[in-house]
Amino acid sequence: MARKPRIIQTEYPYHLVCRTNNRTFRFRRKQITRIVFTTLSEGAEKYNVLLHHVVLMANHYHIVATATETNIHRFMQYVNSRIAVRYNRTVGRTGHLWGDRYRSCIIATDDHYLAVVRYIYRNPSRADVVKDLADFAPSSLQFYAFGKKVDLLLTDDHLVLNLGRDRKRVAAYFQILVLDENAPFPPDSHMQAALRRMFYGPADFVQHMADTHLA
Repeated sequence: MARKPRIIQTEYPYHLVCRTNNRTFRFRRKQITRIVFTTLSEGAEKYNVLLHHVVLMANHYHIVATATETNIHRFMQYVNSRIAVRYNRTVGRTGHLWGDRYRSCIIATDDHYLAVVRYIYRNPSRADVVKDLADFAPSSLQFYAFGKKVDLLLTDDHLVLNLGRDRKRVAAYFQILVLDENAPFPPDSHMQAALRRMFYGPADFVQHMADTHLA
């Protein structure tokens, strides 16, 4: 089966995810979180990528980011190769860390974007890692919703900018967006399927992106 082409663009944000080989390696330790977050920040600075939201799970990560140059693929190559080297050195192993190549989905900056942000931040709760998301440290939700320090080079997205960067308003907004169990967002099964596609947004957005990048 042919691989999907990489869509390299700077207009819309990406959802990026990569899993470890056979999902067997575990990112539980604080030291590993520091390695991943430090490497992401280094890569963001090197390639001028805007990191908006990051969640590090046990054997994969989720990123929502915007590329300011046509180099998102170089950013991901840099990040994954250096995380692998540093992880292997730390735990004393050799060989491949990552499984399949990373997946990317370009998302519209509308309600679909909100659904993606909510989905990745709820992932630790959905996976029964924690009961209270305030207790899940390797996530930029700690910064946005709870005002805690996170060692990531984060750039405010349009959600934050629209709130005027008022941190109390931002915290209240993200707490409602992520923690409200009754919020009217698509079910997890829909999100899991949607983020495996190349584009996620309303029909006209998907058609525009296909016409622009796949014609």
